[in-house]
Amino acid sequence: MDKCPKCGTTFEEILENGFVGCEKCYEMPSVKKAVDKMFNNKKHKIN
Repeated sequence: MDKCPKCGTTFEEILENGFVGCEKCYEMPSVKKAVDKMFNNKKHKIN
């Protein structure tokens, strides 16, 4: 089970409610993979 080391939110919880628990959640492998898939591996940058 993928679980955030900072807030303890699981990937399953994110799928259920649609919200991440904190900024570290985005570092979980399953979240990274899902975000990459949603955005077709495009990189986001600040202009």
